[in-house]
Amino acid sequence: MAITPPPTPPNTGNPAQLEERADAFFGWFPTFVADYNGDLPLLRGKTYATRGGTANAITLSTGGVELATGMQVRWRASAANTGPVTINVDGQGAMEARTITNVALPAGYIRTDADTVATYDGTRWIVDRQIESGINANGAFQRTADGTLLCWGFVTSSSTAETAATFPAAFVASNAASEIMVSLGVNSSSETFAITARFTGMTTTGMSVSAFRALTEARISVRVTFIAVGRWY
Repeated sequence: MAITPPPTPPNTGNPAQLEERADAFFGWFPTFVADYNGDLPLLRGKTYATRGGTANAITLSTGGVELATGMQVRWRASAANTGPVTINVDGQGAMEARTITNVALPAGYIRTDADTVATYDGTRWIVDRQIESGINANGAFQRTADGTLLCWGFVTSSSTAETAATFPAAFVASNAASEIMVSLGVNSSSETFAITARFTGMTTTGMSVSAFRALTEARISVRVTFIAVGRWY
């Protein structure tokens, strides 16, 4: 919303119009205040809000006057959400929060180690999420706001049996074997192009890995790397 321009201000050098212009100028101030209050939610966009409430029923205070479509609020959560979330900004009422893919927030969507930014779309709060990266004993992973989960790591295959490979983060899928895409590679100082890596028993948390010499089909012990892509919500 544009601020309504003020009328011509009074000029003491023109006494004949001083009173008329003064009345018009001071009469403009209520319009200015109304215009400013209308823009205030957007002017305060992405400023830190004072948080309260609980992990799943969040209250935020920005000092704003009213909600406006497109306004944004930023805060640092003290606890990760455990399920669907409502957000109440400046006492305007609890409203549903949604992911950027327009579904209810899954557990852990709101983080305690990064700021959360929510945008009001006129009906609900759309919550964005910074890329989350992590490393653990099973490898490395990245979670993005649209639900994509990327995992990568390695295991050393056995020459006698399948080797369990655990993903560094768990996927979610109704059918893990069809919902997770896996690529395998072999790190070897010799026979690199004569080795085949295979996996079986796919689940949301891992799989079993083997490596074979292509010509003899004999199991061998070699480092097998994996990249798995799927969804975390």
